[in-house]
Amino acid sequence: QIIEQNADPEQMLLSYLRKRLHLTGTKYGCGGGGCGACTVMISTYEPASKKIRHYSANACLLPICSLYGAAVTTVEGIGSTKTRVHPVQERLAKCHGSQCGFCTPGIVMSIYTLLRNHPEPTSEQMMEALAGNLCRCTGYRPILDACKTFCKESVCCERKTNGKCCLDHKDDLFDKEAKVSTRLFSTDEFQPLDPTQELIFPPELMRMAENQPKRTLFFHGERMTWISPVSLDELLDLKAAYPKAPLVVGNTTVGPEMKFKGVFHPIVIAPARIPDLNVVKCTDDGLTLGAACSLSLMKDILTNAISEFPEEKTKVFRAVLQQLRTLGGEQIRNVASLGGNIISKKSTSDLNPILAASNSILNLASRGRKRQIPLSGIFADGLGNNAITPEEILVSVHIPHSRKGEYISAFRQAPRRENALPITNAGMRVLFEEGTDIIKDLSIFYGGAVSTTICTKQTCWTLIRRHWNEQMLDEACRLILKEIALPCSAGGEEVDYKKTLVVSFFYRFFLEVLQSLRTTDPCHYPGIPMEYRSILQDFKTKMPQGIQIYQAKPSQSPQDPVGRPIMHQSGIKHATGEAVYIDDLPSVDGELFLAVVTSSRAHAKIVSIDTSEALKGPGVFDVITAHDVPATNEFYYSDDPEIIFARNEVICVGQVVCAVVADSDVHVKQAAAKVKIEYEPLEPVILTIEEAIKHNSFFEPKRTLEHGDVDQAFETVDNIIEGEIRIGGQEHFYMETQSVLAIPKGEDKEMDVYVSTQHPAIIQ
Repeated sequence: QIIEQNADPEQMLLSYLRKRLHLTGTKYGCGGGGCGACTVMISTYEPASKKIRHYSANACLLPICSLYGAAVTTVEGIGSTKTRVHPVQERLAKCHGSQCGFCTPGIVMSIYTLLRNHPEPTSEQMMEALAGNLCRCTGYRPILDACKTFCKESVCCERKTNGKCCLDHKDDLFDKEAKVSTRLFSTDEFQPLDPTQELIFPPELMRMAENQPKRTLFFHGERMTWISPVSLDELLDLKAAYPKAPLVVGNTTVGPEMKFKGVFHPIVIAPARIPDLNVVKCTDDGLTLGAACSLSLMKDILTNAISEFPEEKTKVFRAVLQQLRTLGGEQIRNVASLGGNIISKKSTSDLNPILAASNSILNLASRGRKRQIPLSGIFADGLGNNAITPEEILVSVHIPHSRKGEYISAFRQAPRRENALPITNAGMRVLFEEGTDIIKDLSIFYGGAVSTTICTKQTCWTLIRRHWNEQMLDEACRLILKEIALPCSAGGEEVDYKKTLVVSFFYRFFLEVLQSLRTTDPCHYPGIPMEYRSILQDFKTKMPQGIQIYQAKPSQSPQDPVGRPIMHQSGIKHATGEAVYIDDLPSVDGELFLAVVTSSRAHAKIVSIDTSEALKGPGVFDVITAHDVPATNEFYYSDDPEIIFARNEVICVGQVVCAVVADSDVHVKQAAAKVKIEYEPLEPVILTIEEAIKHNSFFEPKRTLEHGDVDQAFETVDNIIEGEIRIGGQEHFYMETQSVLAIPKGEDKEMDVYVSTQHPAIIQ
């Protein structure tokens, strides 16, 4: 009812919780579903099966309109210091799993959701549930220590020589001679987890799902209309009427584009409630999955299929499942859809290369027409040409069984294993002539290399009828590198790295197939040398283990905390979401919001700053530049001054040029995007050490490492060793969202400044 009366299609659940319902436990994080700080539990009821489904999701990506009929549980809902602290909240705090506490509510909700589905989870399930939650300051060891207390199997460090478990704190904890201890918390203090005492699914939502006939939902906002049809025919009519309207299921593609790239859609169609798009059907030649099926559901279905069918038929399923395990985090997979992953045609899709290589079929529909096309056809020319018309809907995807003599593999390399977009990925399939190693059919698809998934069709055609041997391998690597033209716009090192990955993936595929051929016929196929076999081993994520040793004195007073593992004073409030951060403070009358406009150039002269369009925006009060600073336009962080607003030139990308002030965070961000800055390049452009030496450009003061008479030493030594090492730039990892609240006191020019810093002395 709340949603029907108030829903704005542009509003995400996170802002709805905080601004409309004034719940502050769920935190603002990265804003794009990548950090898990805003994790909540969503519960839905299916009348046909009478089953309740619980899953974790990122509130910053969930449109409020998509939650019609669902129950949302936030960190406040499971426990608080005013009522009862939940065992998850208690254990995370007492096991020292919180430092700044910003990510803690999201971690609590990820663990809580897992326990609602699996009261005694395995360590693998726990690791998987937390893969979508980033912690930037605490470190994961204490967080996982709390998780281990819920796991049904022992997670012993196996370091004890006497066969005792390290988790048995009754013995061997205290070394009387060394006076050290390793005990960080006492499990005796923990409340037991009682699944019978958890929140029930709201009966009114259950009655609504069972008694109310399904109807099309319309939500109208200031700028956007959200339409949720209930039948395929209705969806096809809507798509014919609004061909440019995107279909949104999980909002993991459209959401970030609207938030970060300024893309706007006046009409959004949500097809998640249509049965045809949620079909799961097992056929004689494979599996058909509806386009609206979530990636988590797809993962479960493939896992079941692998256990039911012979291994020969499930090679495609295994390869797809391998990609699904590391695709995003649990929160993303729970809402992202199979169809959305395919239709977006992004080069970073981990599924498109393997589904295309395995000859998966797309079932399409438009008004008065249905057709099937192979997914590989969309990427056949390497440009991702749109084989799907704007009026067409992807209804389902057919994933075929593998055949005898067919081998399929999928690969990906990313900055980190889970919850990270791939640098490069691949899907590969080979079919041999029966009883031989002669290539009958070959498919190789790569993602991440260019703007979309690409097919190396020339390479594949050339290698047909060739034997699977090292001569074929050499030619394949040469042909692949020739066919895949990586753009030179990327850094030289990145291009070289991607080329290495492209070849390495095929080399691993070559060895995997060779190993399989040898297994089937050891006499005819050579074995892989021992030194190469490690390439065939998958890296498995293990539960981290650690031991902390600290001094302990039996005579120490219980009131003396020094040297003892004392729980963080705010730990419980972090875990319940009651700790107050700047964004949680109530609004002040007349409060304004400021957003900085930063340089897009690294070394340039500022020709002009055009603020006219920004000042026309709703709620905009002013644009502040260097000319508005009343005193010197600088502040001191160390000995050298730091510029507040760039005045005449910029020295780096991201330097603050000006700032916009408006009446809301939405209005101020919209206005800041409209400020136009004109630049003029400055010479010389110094990008290398050699160029810096040429232009006599050195950091002052010059720093040297010298001891004694260096010149004399070099004249008398027997050997001089010299060389170079080159280190490229790094991609930096973002921290938490930073914010400042400044409130004028009204007298003596004093201000109360609330600032999210870890260094208050410098701020002062």
